[in-house]
Formats: sequence, structure tokens, C-alpha cells
Amino acid sequence: MCAAKGRFDLTKQSSSSSSSDNGAHVSSIKCCLPVRYIVALLVMFSTVNLYMCRYNMSIAIVAMSRPSSSSSSSANKSSTGTTSSMASDVCDTSSSSSTGSSNTSSPTTPSSTSADHTIMLGEFDWDDKTQGMILGSFFYGYILFLVVGGRLSELFGAKWLCSAGIGMSIVINALTPVIARSNQYWLLLASRILLGIFQSFVFPSTYALFSKWAPDHERSTCLSLPYIGGNIGSIASTALSGYLAEHGFAGGWPSVFYVSAILATVWLIIWTIVVKSEPNDHPWITRSELRYIKSNISGGGASGASDGTKPPVPWLSIFSSVPGMFMFGFYSGGDVPIVADMTNRFAATVFAIGNTIAFICGFVTPLTIGSIVSAGGPDHPRRQWSYVFYISAAINVAGGLVFIVFASARQQHWDRQPLLVAVTEANSSPVTATDGTVSTI
Repeated sequence: MCAAKGRFDLTKQSSSSSSSDNGAHVSSIKCCLPVRYIVALLVMFSTVNLYMCRYNMSIAIVAMSRPSSSSSSSANKSSTGTTSSMASDVCDTSSSSSTGSSNTSSPTTPSSTSADHTIMLGEFDWDDKTQGMILGSFFYGYILFLVVGGRLSELFGAKWLCSAGIGMSIVINALTPVIARSNQYWLLLASRILLGIFQSFVFPSTYALFSKWAPDHERSTCLSLPYIGGNIGSIASTALSGYLAEHGFAGGWPSVFYVSAILATVWLIIWTIVVKSEPNDHPWITRSELRYIKSNISGGGASGASDGTKPPVPWLSIFSSVPGMFMFGFYSGGDVPIVADMTNRFAATVFAIGNTIAFICGFVTPLTIGSIVSAGGPDHPRRQWSYVFYISAAINVAGGLVFIVFASARQQHWDRQPLLVAVTEANSSPVTATDGTVSTI
């Protein structure tokens, strides 16, 4: 007999015979784990592949580009420049650099040699600014479509939005070597922007998926898995991409993108077969596990009305909510499980709003740091960087204190569903209780 946690009997077949089944017996698919745990594990691997398909360019672009002579020329300028009248906090490395200058190879040579092997130079004349544009273009697409992806996952199902995000990542990674070698710079930028657009669907989709699959007391643990997967993907991408760029097939760096696409394709096939957007639709789940999930989710895991319609997002209530606004402004851009505590029906949308604000800070912060560092001139970078760290620490402390005082991990009023109570007495009508309680006549 199946255990309450969702274990399946390896020999028993389903004997349920509702009127719609016409007496047919449907064989149960056997599994040794609760289905929700399998879904959670696949969600973690979704972000592993997500980050591998995203950050592999950061490593591969080093092998793709020829070294720029700008850094060496700037070093020469600094070594031959005059001494400032003010005391400098920059270490003097001119003597060491001049000593080793005789051993430095010309930047115009097609390759550089070492005692062990020869390192071929890249194919493309991309300077630092061009490389920055290629890497940064991803985030322009990502930031613009986060909220759209979150809402779409609530409306049409998290499974397919996540599939679209990884699927397009596979296509773009597989085509990146061809696009790069076409020498159409704008096309490479467009592909990175498109990659950002589709990858923006994935993280909000995990919130929408766990709002249906994870019981309230397990949701925080489940929502940590996408972040764990992202860290694993970043580490794996760095190590694997570096190795493939030097020793891989198809000329080295192209194999970085091909291998990422292959691994993501394997995951996508398993995901498409195994995962469903809602527990009700999964053929492997037992009645006991389904009952357990629904009985331990606020509102029974429903995201819409009884007729299947999806409720509109209460935008005004969300943005006028004091806990919501302080969460958006002062705590990690909403990238925490507290989103799922505040709302179950709109978890994907609320997460996407907070994450969008977080990425806006990611654009603003480098500009602010650049202004602070450049204000001190070339002789005092240490002093100016100390200002940066002091300001960052103050912002984090102040934000944490404000969050502790004003934020809330309780379900918000705009997330509570109206409960319809059917009254069977004659000449009576359903009663709507907007505060989450059931009233009777």
C-alpha cells in the first residue's frame, strides 16, 4: 500500500473506476520518491543549465578575442609619467615591470609560447569595450522581461515557460559560434539580448511552480534549490568552459557552447516528460501525496476562481503595501523565500518585480563606484575604494534594520482569495468573505 508521503507500490495497479473511466484500469507509474521531490530536483538542475548557458560566454570570450594593446600602453604611460605633487597610495611596480619587459612577447604575434604548450590567440578583434557590450547585452533583455515572464508563468503554466527559457538557451548556444564567425556584430548582440529575454522566464517560473507543488512548510527549502543550482552552474561553467576553450573540440572555444547546449538538451527532454505545472495533472502522483500537498498549501494551492479563470494582479495593492515596498527596496531585490510567504497566488510576479529592481541596482552601482573612484584621481584609489566599502556597509546595515522593522513574512491581504460559501436554503445566495473566513447565514 502506498505510504502517506507518496511512495508507490511496485506491483499494485490502480483499481479506481470512476464513471468517466468506463471501467478501465490504468497502471500506475512506479517511483520510489514523492513526485514533488523529483520536481524540486529537476528545478535545481534547470538553473544549473541556465547559468551554464549564460556565463559560458564570460570565459569563452577570453579565448575568442585577441589581446588588446591598450592595457600595455596605459602601463607604459603610467611608468613614464611625472610624479604627482600629492602623496600617492599606489604601489610602485615600474621596476619589476621594466625588469620583466625583455621577456614579454610582441602582442602582434599569432601565438604565445610557454614551456609546456602553445596558446593560440583569438579570432576576433574585440577590445575591452566591445567585450563589455557583448557580455552586458544579455542583461538588457533580462531586466525588461522579468515581470512579463512571471505573469506568463502564472497564466499559462510554469512548466512551459521554463521549457521555453532553456529551449531558447539551447538554440542560441548552438548557434553562437556560427553567429560570431559571421562577423555580424549586431547579430551577436541581438542573440545575447534574446537569450536574456527567454532566460528571464525561468526564475519566476520556479516560484509559480512551487506555489502549486510545495506545501507551505517545505516551500522555503524548495525555493533555495534554484539558487543552489545557479551557484553550481556558475562553478561548473567556469571550470568546464576554461578547459574546453583550450582543449575542446571544434577549435576550442566553440565546444564551450556546444557542450552547454547538449547538457541542457538532456535536461529539457527529462523535464518535458516528467514535470507538470500542477500536481493534479501528474500521472505518477498518488492520491495521498496529492491530498497532502493540497491540504498544506494556503488556499489549497488554487490560483484562480472555481471556473478556472485567473485573477488579475492587484498592482496598486502590491505597490502600496508597506511590507512589499520595504522588501523591494531594502532586501536583496526580493530574491528570498519571503516572497512565497507574502503571496502564493502572485509569487512569480512579485518575485519578478523585486528582481527587476535588484538588476536596476546592478546597472546603477558600477556607475556610482566609477564616479567615486575617479573623483580621487589616479593617485588615491585605495582611499576612494575605502569610501565605496564604507557606503556599501552602511546601506546594507540600514536596509537590514528597516527590513526587520517594517517587512512582514505573513500572507498579505491582497493575496487572500474570496471564499464562496454555498448556502442551500431556499431563496439564499452565496456569501463572499474577503477576509479569508467563512460566514454563514
